Order: sequence, then structure tokens, then C-alpha cells
Amino acid sequence: MRDHLHKHGRGLVLFGLVGVANTTFDFGVYSVGVLLGVAPALANIIAFAATNPFSYVANSRVTFRSEAGPAALSFRGYGKFLAAHLLSLAISTGLVFWLAPVIGPFLAKALAIAVTVFINYFASALLVFKAGENTGPGS
Repeated sequence: MRDHLHKHGRGLVLFGLVGVANTTFDFGVYSVGVLLGVAPALANIIAFAATNPFSYVANSRVTFRSEAGPAALSFRGYGKFLAAHLLSLAISTGLVFWLAPVIGPFLAKALAIAVTVFINYFASALLVFKAGENTGPGS
């Protein structure tokens, strides 16, 4: 259990660092959309579509890098990453849709990010970048 916590603790820290860049990009795209009059739920979907490929590349290079090197990039790998993160998209879009009229679109988006960060990490760690799989150049 302790080894498991150590492994995921490091991963969560790296995921958080990559997440700061990804979240800044995501929140920026979302904010521009909202400020241009796009409905908050639709702006959330657009932001996800714009930032998810960046997140895949950054996480493969930083968060889930093994001693052998970064996780290999592939269309199949991205498909798994995208599929794993669609649950978070559904949850975050639902939260934004229901909460934006009550607490405002920006606070709703911030809350959605806080809720889905752990879902995204564990989906990536357990389903996409499994230890010993997809690592190193040419894998």
C-alpha cells in the first residue's frame, strides 16, 4: 500500500504540474468562449477539444515518463486517453450546465476542474499509461 501511495503521489504531483499548464489553456479557451457569448456547457466542450491533445502529449512526456523514457505517442494511445477522459468531460459539462446559472460560469468551471482532476489522473494512470506498457521510444 505504501509503495502504491508513493508511486501515485509522485504521479499526482507531476500531473498537477502538467495540469497547471493544461488548466490555464483550458480555462482560457473556456473564458474566451463565454465572453464571446457561447453557452458555458458548449464552451466547456470546446475547451476540452482544444486542450485534450496537449494534455495527452504533456502527460506522456512528463507525468507518466518511465526510467526508459517518455510514454510512446500513438493514435491508439490517444484514443484510449480520449476515451478515458470523456467521463470527466461529461461530469464537468454537467456541473457547468447546472451550476453556471446559480454561481456563475467561471466559478462553475473552477469547481468542475477541482472535481475532475482526480478522475483524469486515475483514468490516465490505470487505463492509458499503465506501468510497463507503452513506454520508451519506438514502443
